[in-house]
Amino acid sequence: MRSLRSSVALLLLVACGSSSNDDGSDGATGSSSSTDPITASTTMTSTSATTSPMSSSESSSSEGGSTAPAEGSSSEGSSSSGGEDPIDFAGEMNGYRWELPCADPSLRDTCAWDPALLEGAIDDPMYTLHREDAIVFGGDPSVVYDVEIRIRGLSEPKDFSGGEVQADHFQIGGTPGTNDYNIYSITVGEPAQVYTVNRNAMGTGHYTFVMDYTVTIPIHGGTMVTMTMIDPNDQAIANPGGSSGSVDPFVVPEIPPFPDAFFGQFIQMDVLSVAPQT
Repeated sequence: MRSLRSSVALLLLVACGSSSNDDGSDGATGSSSSTDPITASTTMTSTSATTSPMSSSESSSSEGGSTAPAEGSSSEGSSSSGGEDPIDFAGEMNGYRWELPCADPSLRDTCAWDPALLEGAIDDPMYTLHREDAIVFGGDPSVVYDVEIRIRGLSEPKDFSGGEVQADHFQIGGTPGTNDYNIYSITVGEPAQVYTVNRNAMGTGHYTFVMDYTVTIPIHGGTMVTMTMIDPNDQAIANPGGSSGSVDPFVVPEIPPFPDAFFGQFIQMDVLSVAPQT
């Protein structure tokens, strides 16, 4: 009997020990299983914390919010994102348009331009229309950049004496003729120079011409660049102009309002590249 009781006790002891071991094993498996989600969550949180939204928000707050990029975008862009695209230095130069629409788009020789152009124009006793748009070129103030621009559009001609001519229509310096033909120009503060984009070798007359050319001009980082439109009177050569030899209006390809004609005159400037002078 004692032997039987001892055997039963031994069996109960083994059974209890086995049950305890199973619980420990499940606990370890459960711990391992629950550790993976926590690790993944921690990893994702760590990744999120090292991405730009949080750090950029904190940086912006300390630097005065949205005003910081305007104060030093080139150096900040270079340090935080590996370098700003130098074309961005040109700002609104890139894609800038001089536009002189006719008040009556049905006219084909000359037309009075839209009087809405006088809104925001400069009060200049020498000219009926004088409009200017100025930007500050970006980049390093200690660097002069070679800025490649493409000029496309439709314009009446302007004549000059002196100066230098590039690409047939790009007048560097010189003295404009004393007549009533329009001037579309770019004035660079440093190195100081005036560039007129609608010079034509045929001289002035009742015609318009289509232009598409590329030139490179030097612009100092941080200098002022001014786009100017001047008309000495209130009349413009319409598209195409009575002396152009064309009955139909000219259409400038690839840029608005293509495939339609622009009734008046317009010129678009696109910045193709910006590189430090070597």
